[in-house]
Amino acid sequence: MKIVLTVTPIEKIFSQCAVCFLPEDMRPLRGVVGRVDWAMNGLISRLIVEGKVSGNFLESVLIRPGRYLASEKLLIFGIGPYGECHQEKVAQVGERLIHVLEGLHVNDISLSLPPPEEGQTPVDFAEFLTKGFLADGEDKAVQAYLEGANFAISCGLEEIDEALLGIQKAKVDYKKHFSVIVLE
Repeated sequence: MKIVLTVTPIEKIFSQCAVCFLPEDMRPLRGVVGRVDWAMNGLISRLIVEGKVSGNFLESVLIRPGRYLASEKLLIFGIGPYGECHQEKVAQVGERLIHVLEGLHVNDISLSLPPPEEGQTPVDFAEFLTKGFLADGEDKAVQAYLEGANFAISCGLEEIDEALLGIQKAKVDYKKHFSVIVLE
């Protein structure tokens, strides 16, 4: 696994699949998912209004963004109520996300950390999302998938050091070797 932390906005990162985290109670859409919705002429908002996307915990919806994003595919991934996205749930999101990405057969993934809720920092979300990625250490298919996976994580310049710290904490806790690169 290779993780690249970058300040490039997710909608401009070339990848096989971009991942946007969607809280079920964030209306109107803000932050990264709001920018992606805007870039796609309100497609995510329309899907919400039509009841096809909700942001429910662990919900995943795959979209072909066409010319609107630099990625071939867009995966909208539900994180449940924004105020309830705590450490254990974030780890569950990471674990489930890896299984979904493996099933899609995509190795080059771009994603962006959602804005931290009150009392959380990008350190927390990055740490527990990475721990979720690494949680199925005994699953041979997941291990094989992770060996070839490349993640570009889009962060604001003020968040990049905190995201790096969170990823490094997970790396140390799980005693896993993988590359982490920072592009500012």
